[in-house]
Amino acid sequence: MTSKTIINRPLEYSLRIFGAWPDSSYSFLKCIVWSIVILTFLIFQYWYCITHVKSSLIELLDGLSLTLSNTLIFLKLIIIWLHRREFYEILATVSENCNNYASTVENERIMTDNATLSSRISNFLLGYFSITFLAYSGVALSFDEDQNDQALRQRKFLLRMELPFEATMSPLYETILIIQFIFQALVVYGSATSMVLIAVLILHVGSQIDLFCQNVTEISDNTKLKESRELAIKDVIIRHQRIIQLCKNIETIFTYISLYQFLSNTMIICFLGFILAISLQTEQATALIIKCFPYYIVINCEAFILCYTGEYLTSKSECINESVYNFLWYKLNIQEARIVLLIILRSQKELILTAGKFVNLSLAAYANMLKASVSYVSVLHAMY
Repeated sequence: MTSKTIINRPLEYSLRIFGAWPDSSYSFLKCIVWSIVILTFLIFQYWYCITHVKSSLIELLDGLSLTLSNTLIFLKLIIIWLHRREFYEILATVSENCNNYASTVENERIMTDNATLSSRISNFLLGYFSITFLAYSGVALSFDEDQNDQALRQRKFLLRMELPFEATMSPLYETILIIQFIFQALVVYGSATSMVLIAVLILHVGSQIDLFCQNVTEISDNTKLKESRELAIKDVIIRHQRIIQLCKNIETIFTYISLYQFLSNTMIICFLGFILAISLQTEQATALIIKCFPYYIVINCEAFILCYTGEYLTSKSECINESVYNFLWYKLNIQEARIVLLIILRSQKELILTAGKFVNLSLAAYANMLKASVSYVSVLHAMY
C-alpha cells in the first residue's frame, strides 16, 4: 500500500538527528551538543577569514562561502528550536490530515500523489546535495590554488579553518580531516533537510487546498440535500481554518529562515560567481570550475526552491477564492449563504510566504536576487 504521509524516513531521521522531531530522545541534549560543535567550527572558520583577509581573494571568498553556509544552517536550527511548539503543531496537523482526510477514492488519490511527489523531491535533493558535497570535497583536498610546485604544496583541509596549533602532522591531520568530513556531511544533510521540509510542507498545503476546492464542488452539486449540505459546509469551514492556521505556523517559523537564506544565498552566489569568472583567467580553471560550479548550482537551487514555494502557495490560494466564488451559494438558505460569503471575504486575502516580513517570496524575488548577484560580480570583477 502506498504511503500517504509527506514525511518520509530520511527526512524524519534528519529531524531526529538535529533534535527537532517531536518526542525525540534527548532532544535538549542534542540541541546543546549541536550548538557547541557548530559554534566551535564557526569560530575557527571566521578566524581564518579574518586572518587571511589580505591573502588570495579566491581562497578568502571560497572559505567565506562555506562559512556563511554553515552559519545559515546554525541559524535555521536555532529558529526551529525556539519555535518548537509551532513546529510540533505543524507536524501534528500534517499527520492528522494525512490520516483523516482520505475518506473517498479521489481524496486518497490526491493525498497519495502528494506523498509520492514529496518523497521524490526529498530523495532528489538529499541525493543531489550529497553528490555535490562529495565532488566539492574531492577537488578541495586534491587541488591547491596558489602552489604549482609539488614540493611547496601544503596539506589542505576540507574546511578553511585557522587552528591554534600545528595540525598538518600525522596522525593529527588525518583525524581533523575525518572530523571535518563528518561534520560537513551532517551540515549538508541538514541544509538539504531544510529545503525538503519547506517544499513538502507547502506541497501539503497545496493538496489541502485541492481537497477544499473539491469539497466546495461537491456542495455545489448537492444543493438540494440539506442535511448533507450542512455537514459539507461545516467540513469546508473547518478545512479552511486549518489551512489558514497551518500557513500561519509555517510563516512564523520560515519567515526569518527565508530572510537569512535570502541574504546568505545572494552573497554566496556573488562570491562563487566571482570565483568562476576569475578562474577563467587562471591556469587552474578546470579544477576551480569542477569544485565550485556544482556548489553554485546548489545555492541557486536553494534560492529557487525557496522563492518557488512562495509563488506556488500564492497561486494555490487563488484557487480557494475562485472555487468559492463560482459556488452556487445563492441557492442556499440565508444562514448558509452568509457563512459562504464570509469564506469568500476571507479567501480574498492571499496566503503568502515572506522573507522576514519584508519581501514576498516569488519568482520575481528570485529574478531580482539573480540580477543583484550579477551586478555585484561585475563590480568585484572590475575592482579585481
